[in-house]
Amino acid sequence: MTKVFEVIAIALLVVVTLTVCAQPEKARLIIMADMGHDPDEEQQMTHMLLCSNEFDLEGLIAVTGRYFRTNPRDSIKWLMPELFEYLIDGYESVHPNLIKHDEEYPNPKYLRSIVAAGQSGNCIGDVGRGRTSEGSRLITRAILKPDSRPVYIVANAGTNTLAQALYDYRSNHSPEELDDFISRIRVYDNGGQDESGAWICHEFPNIHWVRSIDQTRAYGGPTNTNLGPYCWKPYAYTTECQHQWARENLQEGHGMLGGRYPDRKIREQYMFIEGGGTVPWMGLVPAGLSDISEPSWGGWSGRFSFAKHKNVFAGFKIVNPDEEEYVPFAVYSERLNVFDHWEDSDGNVYNDACTAVFRWRQDMWNDLKTRADWCVQPYANANHHPVAFLSGDASDRIIKIVKNYGEAVELDALSSYDPDGDRLTYRWWVYAEAGRNPYDGVIEISGEDSPQASFVIPEDAGAREIHLILEVRDHNPIVPLVDYRRTVVIVTNY
Repeated sequence: MTKVFEVIAIALLVVVTLTVCAQPEKARLIIMADMGHDPDEEQQMTHMLLCSNEFDLEGLIAVTGRYFRTNPRDSIKWLMPELFEYLIDGYESVHPNLIKHDEEYPNPKYLRSIVAAGQSGNCIGDVGRGRTSEGSRLITRAILKPDSRPVYIVANAGTNTLAQALYDYRSNHSPEELDDFISRIRVYDNGGQDESGAWICHEFPNIHWVRSIDQTRAYGGPTNTNLGPYCWKPYAYTTECQHQWARENLQEGHGMLGGRYPDRKIREQYMFIEGGGTVPWMGLVPAGLSDISEPSWGGWSGRFSFAKHKNVFAGFKIVNPDEEEYVPFAVYSERLNVFDHWEDSDGNVYNDACTAVFRWRQDMWNDLKTRADWCVQPYANANHHPVAFLSGDASDRIIKIVKNYGEAVELDALSSYDPDGDRLTYRWWVYAEAGRNPYDGVIEISGEDSPQASFVIPEDAGAREIHLILEVRDHNPIVPLVDYRRTVVIVTNY
């Protein structure tokens, strides 16, 4: 950063509270899912449709994966894009009520137009000349749209359909065009469900690729015996009782879409709900909290390394030998002790690979309960999210400011409001683990539970980042909701 730019940036901080920022654009989302493999896919996609007002959904692609039931070693899989259609039918039945709560819910006809089938063959063996699929064409068209926003691709199964899109584009374009194409992509890989991800990251090393082995399973898990924070009270702390919570708050009395949310039972055993594919896209829901281009910042989709880690193998043993052929490859990862430290409201302390999701999870469950209510309730009988203003800024924009150590940072949420007129409470806190070079000392915030907050940057914080999170919560008897804002303080060292 040049000295001139630093001076300008610091000068801008003086007027930050007087500047109203433009509303940020929604993220663009494509989901690849192995529909029919596990009931968790239908759970995740029901949940996603309830959140579809928060992002621009551009593709729902039925794909395969090495772990796809019934036989993970089969070379050809049975794709089921019709399961997307089945859930969209349920969505269509409640759409007239959903738009009473938010007019941004997409038209069901449009959603049907973006359903596609990807590669039917297994793994990287189904990638090559003449193997273009409807799904790979959809991915290419989305990336090439005249839209400056990156395309966020969630891989809730294998990634050979994306591999085919990349193979085809590379075959017919210059290296410069390929570099531009790759720069438009952000991938969240749920577990590494075939070796295609390793092939892609080996062949296209500049691709933005997040691989989650643990955090991706942290919405209801990560396992049937380790269920994480207790978010489904008053039901018991078991997998079956997670489903009892879902029956009350989603499946029964919440319209056709909620009624199509299946139990996740495999061989008559209740599994933790939503499996491993909800967390990857949920970071798009509270737009003011995270940035898909900054995996180290953290949010509802978890927190990952600032730099890529080499050879982070898949979370499935059946895939690992196949990935060996494509080393070296590198991804943003939660491994190598990318852990948060957090204590929940019951006094339980968490410090593991899933904590970066656990710390938000009660808010995530509350959000689902509310959106299910929107399917059937009139506006007056449901809760709605508060709106957090950050120093006069009404958008969900993440604000970056540059300061020197020893200087004060002063922020306020005075203009925040609740659309239902509920009482609001405020919390300002430093996300100590977030960012590329986080400050790991103690920062005392004045007014941490009030609409106005300030702190002085410690003398030893030079050249560090400080991530300040604002939570604005409503107090509603149905279910409490939250809105977030993030300020990133970049500390100079002079």
